[in-house]
Amino acid sequence: MVYKDCNIGSAKPDEKTLKKFPHHLISLKSLDNVFTVSDFCESANKLIIEAHKNGKLPVLVGGSMMYFKSLFDGIHDLPDRDEEYREELKKLKNNNSDGYLYKILKDTDPVYANFINKNDDMRIIRALEIYKNSHKKMSDILKEKPTNGAKHKYDIHQFGIHFDRNILHKRIKERLISMLDQGLIDETSNILKNYRLSDDHPIKKAVNYKQAFDFLRGKYPEDVMLDKSLYATRQLAKRQDTWMRGWEKYTALKDGNPKILLNSVKNIVSSL
Repeated sequence: MVYKDCNIGSAKPDEKTLKKFPHHLISLKSLDNVFTVSDFCESANKLIIEAHKNGKLPVLVGGSMMYFKSLFDGIHDLPDRDEEYREELKKLKNNNSDGYLYKILKDTDPVYANFINKNDDMRIIRALEIYKNSHKKMSDILKEKPTNGAKHKYDIHQFGIHFDRNILHKRIKERLISMLDQGLIDETSNILKNYRLSDDHPIKKAVNYKQAFDFLRGKYPEDVMLDKSLYATRQLAKRQDTWMRGWEKYTALKDGNPKILLNSVKNIVSSL
């Protein structure tokens, strides 16, 4: 939701909803830029401080578990993206045999290389980029526990909505069909026309957009795109469900029952 022009595929709230219920970090960045985990943590921490100053209770709602975890646990102080070096690495990848970048990483940081999938270009390139600009191995960095996480500063309560599998799959399908009816394909087509996105841009890998991009490139017909989007969304929901159940101070909201949430928040507020 943070990117402008990505409205339907991200299920961004409409203007009427946003006016009635103000949100933050909506349509914040152009697709010409990449909104990183570090950017999110910096922006979210500023908003949390501002909310507390105004006597408000900050509520974070969304879908990216990795971003929440990074805010909660903290992140390492790492170099920014180096687009020029990334282009060099992509050329090396295209001009050499499969697994070439992975072999470089294995020579540079064998411990981290053995930890990740040899086809995970995103993590391989990031690890090489970090080593080039900081001379630090990713495996050594990961040994250090960050101390800048929100859990070290605030009393955080976490809630997650869980549905019966059949109900969840039904809602996922209805949601996707609604996106297509609203114009997901046209929106994705306009993104391709108006922006020059690199292959590793996050929107290229985002569920629904990824499948729509592949459809527009002629990789498969619309019915296959629908099936692939459904499968990808179900798998994402399954991973999120598993991840949430392992959170600290976690309360499960079965079938989205709002009473549990409201009572819990009232108790939290009354104890402040």
